Amino acid sequence: MSPIVRDDLFQRVLLSPTNEGADELHVLTGYASAEFALFHLLEIRGQLARDVAVRLHIGMTGEDGLELSAHHRFLGAMNALSGDWLRVSYAPTGLSDHTKLYVWSCGGQPSEAWIGSANYTGRGFGIQGTRKESMVPVDAESAWQTVASATADFVSADDDELFSRVPVYEVDAPERRRRVLAPAPLTTPLTQDSVELPLVQTTKRPGEVHNAGAGLNWGQRGSRRRSEAYIPVPAAIARSGFFPPRGLPFAAHTDDGATLFLIVAQDGDKALHSVPDNAAIGIWFRRRLGLEEDAFVQTEDLHRYGSTHVTFNALADGSYFMSFPRR
Repeated sequence: MSPIVRDDLFQRVLLSPTNEGADELHVLTGYASAEFALFHLLEIRGQLARDVAVRLHIGMTGEDGLELSAHHRFLGAMNALSGDWLRVSYAPTGLSDHTKLYVWSCGGQPSEAWIGSANYTGRGFGIQGTRKESMVPVDAESAWQTVASATADFVSADDDELFSRVPVYEVDAPERRRRVLAPAPLTTPLTQDSVELPLVQTTKRPGEVHNAGAGLNWGQRGSRRRSEAYIPVPAAIARSGFFPPRGLPFAAHTDDGATLFLIVAQDGDKALHSVPDNAAIGIWFRRRLGLEEDAFVQTEDLHRYGSTHVTFNALADGSYFMSFPRR
């Protein structure tokens, strides 16, 4: 009988198989997190210096529904990873599956599989919180067939018929859901829990944009990609716990309808980077400022736009709303 594993689940189930050549993971899970999917794939990329594909099938959406914010985050994660490294599908209305089954394959052939209690989330795999879960290895071929059969009618996250086949909703008041029947931007009410981050210097040259190698101009040096940027985080905000712990991706829904993924980074947690590409946030700001992707951002560009700060509102689901309004 296979032993039940309760410790180091992230390493044992989601990382170690790649050391044996596994190159694709098929996940059938009741619940999942886009932030965790991105974290998982970035950890593999960092350790192996290569990419592994994840095919994520979320089984409880047909019964519980799919919150629009979560859908935006899954689409954002798929787009952030460019290519075909992450694909997401949902159970349609009337179908529910609470299974947690993880099947690795190598060259298109099943190689290793696990089943147990852990959803594909940070809490499920011990990255966040202290919840204990259990997993056990199972026959890979049988698990492979189970996933294929169980997900045959699932709906891809980018399917044109998604909103007619999957119950997507927004929470527009406590305990009240509103069905969303077509692609739409978020209308989630903003909370009062917010911070304002400067895009200009606050000490050496207050009010002036950063020189090459810092802030919005982080990539303007050497052989780096010129569009790379970071958002400075003042020390008081870094210490406040407003953002997640360093290195854990979080979603930022922007006021122009995009969804970016950011992490707290650098010594003293003094910066927000975009992942998996440091240039994503820099390109976003330059587009808003009406500049070319590789342009050096000048103080005058921010003044012409009308803002030298960006505001983050914390949302109830753990994501954030990022606004860069003209003033």
